[in-house]
Amino acid sequence: MPRLLVLDIDGTLLDPSDIVTPVVHNAIAAARAAGVEVALATGRRLRSARRIVNEVGIRVPLVLSNGALIWSTEREEVMNQITFSPEMLGFIVEEALKDELAPVLMQGPKRGERLVVPENAPQPEFVNAFIGRRMDEVDILPAGKLGATPEVLTVDVFGPEDALRSLTSRFTARGFSAFHSGPFGMDPTFSHWAANIHMPGVSKASGVALLAADLGLTMHDVVAVGDGENDLPMLEAAGLGVAMGNASDYVRARADAVVRGHDEDGVAEAIERFVLHPAAAN
Repeated sequence: MPRLLVLDIDGTLLDPSDIVTPVVHNAIAAARAAGVEVALATGRRLRSARRIVNEVGIRVPLVLSNGALIWSTEREEVMNQITFSPEMLGFIVEEALKDELAPVLMQGPKRGERLVVPENAPQPEFVNAFIGRRMDEVDILPAGKLGATPEVLTVDVFGPEDALRSLTSRFTARGFSAFHSGPFGMDPTFSHWAANIHMPGVSKASGVALLAADLGLTMHDVVAVGDGENDLPMLEAAGLGVAMGNASDYVRARADAVVRGHDEDGVAEAIERFVLHPAAAN
């Protein structure tokens, strides 16, 4: 039996209406009763993950910002974080602005998880779509000062998919981690994509490996469940990587197993097949 179950949040743990269904709640409770720890690994910030943490009752540390931050829920403090150096942050911002794409810098908990954007950001419609009603969390700085922003865990860049992938190919060639998601919104004329940029080596896999080690486990002891491109490193590094049915063909093809989608309690299926009764799944 696996020792640690790691769940992505959006598109995995949450159903399309952004709730954890009673069926999934009960399955998680059954996994815990069987002695399996349950953890979350997400691209979200701590602030936006807290509701889910409290609802599900997560006790072990959280893997946040795609592995850039490990947060102790017990001690309410940073266990590990990987932030941008000024030189590397300046390079990311400069390249994004050169391509007329919109960067949003996301700071860590010690800085209040502030969002930092440049003055006169290019393609403001993309930035506004992301920030929405969170203007009280946003600092606006001259572009030349963004590189000095302290404790940046993630740079999110927004724009059309082709333009984003062209930009991030230059970042990954320099060793940075980059994960894409989209499209967002229902308007076919407004193709809203996002790319999460992190320091080299950052991924959910690196974060979960640190979490597992803190619990005295290895990645072999982990069942990981997710649906997005940012979940792939974790799914491939885990003892068993499970893709949701709503994941892209690319993600499903690289997982060890596929379950129903998040609209059909796929997490409950994953727990039943691979945590509670793993022998029957073989």
